[in-house]
Amino acid sequence: MIDPKDILGRFPLEHFLETAERYFQTVSDPTPLMSKPFTYLNETPEMLINMGLLLSGLRLGKTMTVLDFGAGTCWLSRFLAQLHCQTISFDVSKTALDIGRRLFAEYPLIGGALYEPVFLHFDGRRIELADETVDRIVCFDAFHHVPNVDEVLAELGRVLKTGGIAGFSEPGPHHSQTPASQYEMANHRVLENDIRLGEIFASAQKAGFTGISCKMLCDKDLSLRDYEAIVSRDEKEPLKSEVWSNIVGTMSNKTVFFLHKGEYLPDSRSHVGLAHELEVEGKIFVVRRGEKLGLTFRLANTGTAAWLATNTQIFGIVRLASHIYDGTGKLISVDHSRHDLPRMVRPGESLSLSIEVPLPGPGSFRLAFDLVAEGVTWFENVGSKPVTVEVEMR
Repeated sequence: MIDPKDILGRFPLEHFLETAERYFQTVSDPTPLMSKPFTYLNETPEMLINMGLLLSGLRLGKTMTVLDFGAGTCWLSRFLAQLHCQTISFDVSKTALDIGRRLFAEYPLIGGALYEPVFLHFDGRRIELADETVDRIVCFDAFHHVPNVDEVLAELGRVLKTGGIAGFSEPGPHHSQTPASQYEMANHRVLENDIRLGEIFASAQKAGFTGISCKMLCDKDLSLRDYEAIVSRDEKEPLKSEVWSNIVGTMSNKTVFFLHKGEYLPDSRSHVGLAHELEVEGKIFVVRRGEKLGLTFRLANTGTAAWLATNTQIFGIVRLASHIYDGTGKLISVDHSRHDLPRMVRPGESLSLSIEVPLPGPGSFRLAFDLVAEGVTWFENVGSKPVTVEVEMR
């Protein structure tokens, strides 16, 4: 059995960089690499599961800057860009990044790109970015090839913003012992390292990371009887040992984990943590024809996410907004009016806001006011209660 430490002891860093570049140079048809995770039917289910867990734990928000470490042909970068993130595809292989450029050019994003993708070559040591410039780091099946873990983690910790998260989908703690890994190390001198979270976190702490977490992985098929036992919360059902055995087996071969740099600070670029209390002065109003309805609100942030008042794009900007109904209760317009907030509102803060709302003409109307995180969600959809007023224009 080849030990990864033997590979590390025999070859310098430059060997692993050259091996990665040579691999992509020998690919005659890059289409299978560009079409991930939909290339091989036997691999797709696991890749999609791992990608879903990875995206969930990263707690992404639209317009976030994401460093795709070990991006290869940039297929994951393309999906992140489709989610309206600013992507930096980062790899040691210039050829792989060239294939990534082709992927973005030949298969443009649905609806168009918000940001031009960035492709950044890695020399194996230094990330050519300023300190604290990325919101998130993602690494899909590449970290176990890294020979200089301490040096790389130090760079990842440097460029990640405080409050940021680095997420990894990697093989398990016994990866080097698998037949495929042994073959790769024996024939191609590729590093196939084991992923041991204790060792990784010890190194990550030196790089400024403050926490580590991972996803529980389970791939057990259930009968209807098993399913009903679980959803009925039958504590006497002897299914626990079977589930536990499956978790042990699955997590011996796969690890989805996250390194945290400081406290996670959610904001309105995501729906997570959005909540408000709205109060309006008055409930019934009469206005003259041609005039606007003047209202004063108190807005309180009762959630855990900050409300952004500005952003590089419209996504995540929080505004007071209204739906309008006629006198019979029929919806006239979901997006009747929008009103900017004067500043960012952090959890626990409140502000007063005076607005003027136009009306469509004479008649009786009901206005329902809610907050909206633009391009993300109405607060009502995640549990907050709108306030309504009745108005008559004469």
